[in-house]
Amino acid sequence: MTIQGAWNSHSHSRGRRWACLSLSIAIAFTLSACAADPAEVAAKALTTVQGSIEQLGKRLDARDLPNALVLNTYADKLASANSEYRDLARLMKKEATRDGMLFSGLETRAENLKSALAAEDALSSQSLQALGQEMQSLYGAANPEEFNRALADPVNVLADVSEGLLARVDSVSSGASKIANNAGDFGPASQLVGNPNYGQWRSGSSGTSFWVWYGQYALIRTLLGGPRIGYGDWAGRRDYSYYHDYGRENYTSPNARTRQAGVEHRARTKFSSQGRQFQSPYARKRSGASASVARQKFASRSTGKSSVRGWGSGSSRGPRRGK
Repeated sequence: MTIQGAWNSHSHSRGRRWACLSLSIAIAFTLSACAADPAEVAAKALTTVQGSIEQLGKRLDARDLPNALVLNTYADKLASANSEYRDLARLMKKEATRDGMLFSGLETRAENLKSALAAEDALSSQSLQALGQEMQSLYGAANPEEFNRALADPVNVLADVSEGLLARVDSVSSGASKIANNAGDFGPASQLVGNPNYGQWRSGSSGTSFWVWYGQYALIRTLLGGPRIGYGDWAGRRDYSYYHDYGRENYTSPNARTRQAGVEHRARTKFSSQGRQFQSPYARKRSGASASVARQKFASRSTGKSSVRGWGSGSSRGPRRGK
């Protein structure tokens, strides 16, 4: 049996175990609102979340995720076929390790949760709700199956720049996706544009926001070129990516979500002042995911639905989680 086949054969039972534990954490965190020592209950829930991140790290160390293996293989093939892309291949390859931006972002968020729980007002009802939402999202992000799906974006960056040498994973081809979504051509690596793990929207003097890569990821713009990407144009014409269409809930920190909302508000206001209609990048889900990913996400929503309710709210009705 192939690695992918073995992975799929166990995915259903793994998903059920993960959802059950997620529900247990959710209930425990909810009860902390009226527990004799809510700080202790919340700290135990955080320990479980940190443990799930560490277990994910061990899976990465063991190269036990299918898309991590694909990412390594693709990086080596691309570097061998075209030396010009050697640095890009090395950069993307890191995403299959603890040093990648996707994994290290989870560790940073866990540390931020730890600091937040130590704050004086951490156990107010409003803080409990916010911390509970973040804890559940972080726990979902550390799910190996979810992380494996999220790795499709960096894998497909390498696939797209290989000019046909490497096939995309967990999604349709670049050309088919652009046609299906009437998407703009924002250049290679556009799957990562808008993902706060790799860069940010920065406003210029005119009030227009443009995408800027973080640190070493500036290599993408330097090496691959492409247009300067403005938020307003990208928002209305973005293509499919796993992060934006399925993973944003889990792989966005509270601060990054606030920044995303601020960028969208400024763009909406600017468009309105110019008599133009603004379309949110999340007004609709883009098509382009493979059938297997769509089925997996549907199954995970159905299985884990009850675990969302009541996180830190102190009531049977969970917090509203809008886009």
